[in-house]
Amino acid sequence: MPYDQTIKTEAQYANNLGSGATEDKFHATYNGILTHWFPTSHGYIIDHQVMGEGGKPEYIIVRHAGGHRNPLLIVELKRPSKWTAAGKSEVLDDLETYIEGRFELTQYNTIYGVGGIGLNWMVCKMEKTGGHQATEVLGWQDDIASDASYTAFQTIANLVYHIV
Repeated sequence: MPYDQTIKTEAQYANNLGSGATEDKFHATYNGILTHWFPTSHGYIIDHQVMGEGGKPEYIIVRHAGGHRNPLLIVELKRPSKWTAAGKSEVLDDLETYIEGRFELTQYNTIYGVGGIGLNWMVCKMEKTGGHQATEVLGWQDDIASDASYTAFQTIANLVYHIV
């Protein structure tokens, strides 16, 4: 089942703004997608722009469990003009910093990261018990609101659902 037309329309609106668009123009698209996969009815909260150790990512998906707010997924967005090798590296560096800074806040061993440059996106993960280096889970994909990305994100959401 692909994303609904509202998410697709919002993604097209943001994409039509061109490479000069700022990352905030993509917040509605990513928020719609995150809300689709991580609803409050399943125990998830989507925190926006939360200042923490190392800075403030766009979104943090939190699961309420065991009396704790457990960060499970960190989302970092960049403007489309950052669609370069240096921009991709910056996204990964930021995700590593944000994830490492939130390990003490979760009772789980794994935190995933979603990096977005405009509508392009990727996924990594870090383990508390590892060397605190991000491992690629899904390489860069086109258009997070596409039908193909829906299927790919479903796999990622299932990984997050099963963090224990």
